[in-house]
Amino acid sequence: QYEYEFNFSISVFVMLNELKYITALGDYVKLVTVHDPIIVLATMKSFVAQLPPERFMRIHKSYIINIDKVDKYNSRNIEIDGEKIPLSRHKKTDLIEALSA
Repeated sequence: QYEYEFNFSISVFVMLNELKYITALGDYVKLVTVHDPIIVLATMKSFVAQLPPERFMRIHKSYIINIDKVDKYNSRNIEIDGEKIPLSRHKKTDLIEALSA
């Protein structure tokens, strides 16, 4: 239940418990929340640096997920609210460890 301010060229306030995942869109980043998505000019790397690592994980070069929002997963995808998100084969073990913590 934390509100988080991402500092870029503008301030974007997002409740972390409402953030489902983040995806790269070229030079932009799309924050997918339980409400409306938010698109900002930023890099995935900048989000990784600002998000709490115990709750958020980069599972693919184009995706950061909220670990608490994962409904199910297999060796290739995770699912959040019915949306399939690709899982890098190199991140599978890290995901299993994070989900079991």
